[in-house]
Amino acid sequence: MKLIKNLTLSALTLALIAGCNSTPKQGSSTQQGNVSNNASNVVIAKSAYIFNDADIAMPAYFDTQGLERCTFDVNNETDSCPLKKPIVRMYFDLAGVSGSGIGVDAMREFDNQNLLLMLENQFAGINRFRIVTRDDDAISKEQQLILQQQGVKTAAKRAEVKALIPDFVVKIDSLRTLKTEGAITDWADYTLELTTGVINPQTREKLSHPNLGKIRVKSEDVRDRSELKFTTVSGRYAAGFHFDQSAHVNAVLSDMGSRGIDILLTRMLSEMPATAQVLGIKGNKISLDRGQNAGVLPNETMIVFSYEAGFVEPIGVANVNPSRSSANGEIIRWKDSNAADDVKNKAKNGIYRPSNGSKIFAVSVGTPADFLENRT
Repeated sequence: MKLIKNLTLSALTLALIAGCNSTPKQGSSTQQGNVSNNASNVVIAKSAYIFNDADIAMPAYFDTQGLERCTFDVNNETDSCPLKKPIVRMYFDLAGVSGSGIGVDAMREFDNQNLLLMLENQFAGINRFRIVTRDDDAISKEQQLILQQQGVKTAAKRAEVKALIPDFVVKIDSLRTLKTEGAITDWADYTLELTTGVINPQTREKLSHPNLGKIRVKSEDVRDRSELKFTTVSGRYAAGFHFDQSAHVNAVLSDMGSRGIDILLTRMLSEMPATAQVLGIKGNKISLDRGQNAGVLPNETMIVFSYEAGFVEPIGVANVNPSRSSANGEIIRWKDSNAADDVKNKAKNGIYRPSNGSKIFAVSVGTPADFLENRT
């Protein structure tokens, strides 16, 4: 007996990704986790401490055009600035379930709202997007509380503040499948596939970027397969994993959804890098003008590059840690180039500050290795 179930969700989310205007990479600044099956894996940034010279290159999807027009004011950033945070709204629509059987019936009751709020929280937490929440219940309760505690005038004044209008949305399609072999003693094997598409809500145009590809999560990625073992008698559940009960099934699907969101998040962090201007370099130490407010993460690996008259020159790789509105780091390896040697020599005996039209920036290369463990 086979039980196969297709559950399709729709969700709208996210994001303006700057076009690719980078030096072709000869090395690599990311690495993949171990692949145990056909499931997708997170892609994380290499530590700056293991970079070689060829790895010190501009990451893809970072656009240097328009950097000089950035105001670094979240509420007053020009559209031409590649650092502008896109405003995003997310949706998960309820969808029907095809197929039949006790396993499929249990999957039909999956709670999409919790997955939506989890997605919002994860993306809002990295501070590279401005998320317009769909948590209408929390907003309604807060508005009622303000009315009760502060009165009609205060509530009316607060109501004058308009909600953010999203720049982009992303349609997330998911396919969930349950497969069993029909034996008396069997295993419930679940698969979750996510595909995304970015949409401009004003023009209704589907955009080609970010292209996050397909994300596939298997139940064995979040559970030991022995936990999903069950026994049936005459086609009815007898013992083991309750694949016939939504509470047990939802626990597995929630963990699979969480892992899928983590993978999606790491891909977005690679395609939407954090950027800050280098204020000064002293020896190997660097000071940045932006920090957590611009989405710089702890132990961020960043490529340091000079920018002058539209030309980009990588000069080193740094390990960076942010404060709220600034960051400090250390150049772990300098690029083997004349441009890097020139900056390095100027920073030996004091604080080097770029001048005469030259600027130095730092751009992230992906998700820090310990981010998922510590923050998701």
